[in-house]
Formats: sequence, C-alpha cells, structure tokens
Amino acid sequence: MKKTLLLLALLICMTINSFAQDSSILWKISGNGLKQDSYLFGTIHMLCPDDFVIKQKNLDALNASKKVVFEVDLSKPENAKSLQAFTVSDPNFIKSFSEDDIKKMDSVLIAQQLSIKLLDYVSPVAVISLFSMKGFNCPDPTKMKSYEVELSALATSQGKVIGELETPDFQFNLLKDLITPKLFMESVFQLHEYPALTVKMVQAYKSENLEELTKLLQDPAWMTKEQKEKLLIGRNLNWSNLIPPMINEESCFIAVGAGHLAGDQGLISLLREKGFKVEAIK
Repeated sequence: MKKTLLLLALLICMTINSFAQDSSILWKISGNGLKQDSYLFGTIHMLCPDDFVIKQKNLDALNASKKVVFEVDLSKPENAKSLQAFTVSDPNFIKSFSEDDIKKMDSVLIAQQLSIKLLDYVSPVAVISLFSMKGFNCPDPTKMKSYEVELSALATSQGKVIGELETPDFQFNLLKDLITPKLFMESVFQLHEYPALTVKMVQAYKSENLEELTKLLQDPAWMTKEQKEKLLIGRNLNWSNLIPPMINEESCFIAVGAGHLAGDQGLISLLREKGFKVEAIK
C-alpha cells in the first residue's frame, strides 16, 4: 500500500540524492554573470513552536536580499481569498466511498477524535491538512508555526518586495488531482503512522541532515512515479526557468519546500546545470 498521502499532506515530499558532504537547508547562488548573490532556502511548511527557529545565517541571507520569493505569496489578499475558497467541501467526493468504507474510516477517525463527517464541511485537501497537523502532535495545534508566514512578515517589515513561483489555484488543483478517494482512504488507515514519521522528519530537518531525509523518504513506497513527476520534477523544471531572470535582476531569498532542493532534478542541480554556482551555507 502506497503511503504517499502523508507526504502530500506535509507538502515536503522529499526525493533527495545524498548530499551528506553538503548538508544544509540554505544555499548561496552566485556566478554565471550575477552581480549579487542570491539564496535558496528549504522550508518545512509547519512546525510546533518549540521546534521552530530561524537561524542567524538564514536571517543574514534574508537581510542581504532585496526580494523574497515563495512558492505562493500568502500575503496577497487575493491569494488568501483563494485559499479560503479551496476549503469548501466537495459533495461528490464522499459519494465515491461505499457505506462499508465510510463506516471503517469513521471508526478509525473517531479513535483520533475526528470524523468522516469532516468531508461534509471542508474539502479533502483541508482534511488531509488536518491529518498532517495531528501528526505533529503539538500541545496546541492552533499555535503551529510556518516558515512562509514568519519570513513573509519579516520581509514585509523590512519593506522588501515579495514574489511567488506559483498560484494557489495551481497548487490546489494539483493536490486535488493527486488526492484520489483511494489515497484518501489509505491515509485514514495510516493515521497511526503519522506521529513517528513526523518526529523523524522534523529531527532531520532541524539538524539539516539531507542524507537522513533521503533514508526516510527516498523510497518507492512513499511516492509513485506519477506523483514524483507532478509534485517535484515538473515544478522544479518550471522554477529553474523562472529563477534565473529573478536573480539576474536583483538579489533574491527564495524559500521553497525542502524536498525541492536536492536530487538530479532538484533545484540545486538544475541551477548548476544552468551555470550558477550553488554552495551550501553551513
């Protein structure tokens, strides 16, 4: 049984080649005619407050940059409205399940203080996000921290321009396409596995150990070929074409999910192939 939905929920989706000699989530981009350095930062999209920290090297890179670029600019009012629209329930989704499937899933969810009736009120994407939050097991889930939110606030306070690589519509439709009823049901039955895996992922992220993240998540059991193509490879290729004009114009601090950094078709390799020097900042 594929365990892909957990990774979709966390939006980290790591498929990383070994970068043991260069373990870092912050990379400097230089060379290839650039007049100023830019930075590539790998985020984890949510953390419990006790685990959340913005290291000084990351603050230094942000401060040195004129523009901050995210996958999606959450500070834009129109994007916030779009995200709210994406939480609306899909009545047809629940109809995809048999009565027996619904009873089995509800039994599992009730044990987790949840209910299959959540699908009557919010979208499958929103429910999966809730599953993910429970996996972090924070004392107060409402106080979870987001690098995107915190870095955006810092950038705004400094009067920096904020850019984006994608739109909320693109990301939501991508997840909507990948979160099929079959994968949703599998994720329900795997809820008990979320906390242990999440703890390991958070530990590896905090120590900037990309090799450990590789061992955890570079396994065919976690991601199908189609999902890898849609979630990582296709988007990385597109971003690698969008980033050069941005960093040629001005110094940028580019923050994307850490799973997009490494690998043969990760942003580090793709930018190097375009002639840029990409170095780990320890």
